[in-house]
Order: sequence, then structure tokens, then C-alpha cells
Amino acid sequence: MRSKFKFFPSFSVGAFGTVLRDNYKFDDGFPCRFYSDEFPDKFRHNEFLISAGHFIKNHPNCYEDHGFTDKNLVMGDSGGYQICSGATKWRPELKQQSFDWLERNSDIAMNLDIPPRLKYAGKFRECLDMSKDNFKYFADNQSGNTEYLNVIQGSDEFEFQKWYDEVKQYPFQGWAIGGSGFSYYKFLSGLMVLLNGKEHYNPNVKYFHILGSSRVTYFMLLLQLQKSLEEIGSNIVVTTDSSSPDRAVVFGTYFSGFSTKRGSWESIKLPNENNNPELVDEFLKLENPSFPIINEFDVELSKHVDFRSIEREKEEAYRVGMRLHNFEFYKDAIDKIESIIYGHDFILEQATSNDTYKLLHSVDEMIKSDNPKQVFEKYKHLYTKLSNMKKEEQVKEHSFF
Repeated sequence: MRSKFKFFPSFSVGAFGTVLRDNYKFDDGFPCRFYSDEFPDKFRHNEFLISAGHFIKNHPNCYEDHGFTDKNLVMGDSGGYQICSGATKWRPELKQQSFDWLERNSDIAMNLDIPPRLKYAGKFRECLDMSKDNFKYFADNQSGNTEYLNVIQGSDEFEFQKWYDEVKQYPFQGWAIGGSGFSYYKFLSGLMVLLNGKEHYNPNVKYFHILGSSRVTYFMLLLQLQKSLEEIGSNIVVTTDSSSPDRAVVFGTYFSGFSTKRGSWESIKLPNENNNPELVDEFLKLENPSFPIINEFDVELSKHVDFRSIEREKEEAYRVGMRLHNFEFYKDAIDKIESIIYGHDFILEQATSNDTYKLLHSVDEMIKSDNPKQVFEKYKHLYTKLSNMKKEEQVKEHSFF
């Protein structure tokens, strides 16, 4: 029995997004739209994440451009990261533009938050105030066409708590934890605040989304979170997104394995005109030109594309093949991780490092505790240790007003 956990590939931006919108197909007609009815049932994936920050101007009907149907579940990213990175300049009119775009193009969407990072680093209060103004607009205008997630941001438990306290009154359908993709401490700070606020018992909350997960241990954490929520009778669906299977292809990366013990991905580097171009001619002469067969999907893939597409005039097919492999590999890895998390604790302990095993149990303990904050404090040293935080990063003065 599969869990409720959902993985949203974030492939709308970049080369993969372009071929998906173009409905690119291999020479024999095999599609790249893995979410369409044309794709083999066994490997089809119905979830997808699209980004308002990139497409408000050029793709006002992004849903249609990608060929989505009512069989797909489309999540919309509101574009807050593009604002904090400086790629998009903040203008008050973006509030309505983002909202209207999300209403047209997504089933689930993040509120337009302004993350207090990058260009806005050190401006927590300013970001919170701008975000609250956006959230109020979204709350007042939501039509029911799109389910919105209330985003919380912070660098530690104190900032997450402050942010949560000032936005929790808005009636949205779930929560998203931002800025935690590379820090277990930040993610668990945000999670603790939501649990301390009893959001996992709120009947109106349908989703907990963690923005941008690409680590093996993160998938283990999120599946543990899903399992523990199910065990207390919660109907919340845990979700996450990642663009890594797509972006890895730029570096010639072809995923080949993973380790739950080390928490790491394993990969092979395949040549192309930009990476190891001196090997291209040699690969074209291979007697068996198929990509390495790593999982079941690769058997299907080998029928439609192989190393012969490495030539410059056919390289798009070669890269699409790698992207489809990497994505299906991620899905397969998540399924295998799920079987370990949902299995017996005797197996879990052997499959993980001592620290990861404690980390997973701390999530379970936090969810099932009447005092999540107390459990967080109990394991805080472990969280900071695994996040490689320096001592000075753990001691921070706050001035919110």
C-alpha cells in the first residue's frame, strides 16, 4: 500500500520545460510528457510544479501550454524566490498578477511570500510585512478554484515562530516550509512551529509542503513525516518538489544508485558535446549503444533512444532521454525509501546511519507528542550537528519590531 506522499517535479523552467511545452517526441513518436495519457501507464506521473515567477508574462496560460488535463495535479510556485534573488523586481502589482496566474494555472499553489534571504537577507521584518499584505489579498480573493498553502519562512525556530504567529489567521488549505532545503535544523524548526500550533489536527489543513528537496535523507524525513501523520489519523498529504533530475543533465549526470546509510546519490557521467566531447565518436561506435539499464523504465527507454542520439543534430533526444531516466530513477528511489520507512524498525535501523535513525525517530516523537517544542529542544543538538552549523549561527539575537 502506497503512502499519501506526493512528489512534484519542478521541470517547467529550463530545457526540459521547453521540450514539454513543445510536446517533443522521439523519432518513433514516444512522448516526453510523462504526465500525459500517451505515456505508458506504468510510468506515468500525474503531479507537476510550475512557476509563476518565470511565466507570468510569456505564458499566461501555462497549464494549456504544458498540455495538462484534469487528470493532472498541478502545483503553482508563486515566484517569491525570483523576487528575493533579484531575478524579478518587486512591484505591488505582482500581488494581483501572481494570484490571477495561479488561479488560472494551478490546482494547489503557494502564497506570494518574500523570503528573507539573498537580496532581502537581514530584512526579516520587511519581508514578513510584505508577505502578510500579499497573504491577506490571497485570502480575501481566493475563489476555491485553487487551494493555497500558507508559506512560513525563517532561519531558526524563533523566526519561524514569529512568522507563523502573524500569518496563522489566514484561512488557507495547507502550509509550506520555505528555505530549508539544505538544513535539517531549519526544516525541523518550521515543522515544530506548525506542530506546536496543532496544524496537524486542523481539519482544514490538507497539505504540508517542503520546498525544494533533493537529498536522500530529506526524502526519508518526509516519508517518516507522512507515516507518523497517518498513524495519528491525520489526513494531511506531505508533498515536496525538486528540479534536480533535470538540472543534473547539464553536467552529464545519469543517476545510477543511492545509499540510505550514507544519504547520498550515486551517478555516472555520460559524454556529450560539452562534457567529455572526445568520447562522443567512441560511444557512437558501440556495438550496444543503449543507455545503462539501471531500473525497469530504462528497458522501455532503450526502445526509443540510445547513444546514437549523442550527435549534435540529435542531441536533444539524447538529453531528453537522460532527463526521463533521472526522473524515473528518482521516483523509483522514493518508492524504495518508502518501503524501508514503512517497514519494520529492525530494517530501518540497519539501513540508516545512527544519526539518521535518531533523526527519523525524533520526527515521529515530535508528531506524537503533546509538547513538540520540548521534543525539538531535546534533539536540537542533533539537528544543528547534521546541518553543519557553526556555533555562532546557533546563537542569534532577534529584533522583530
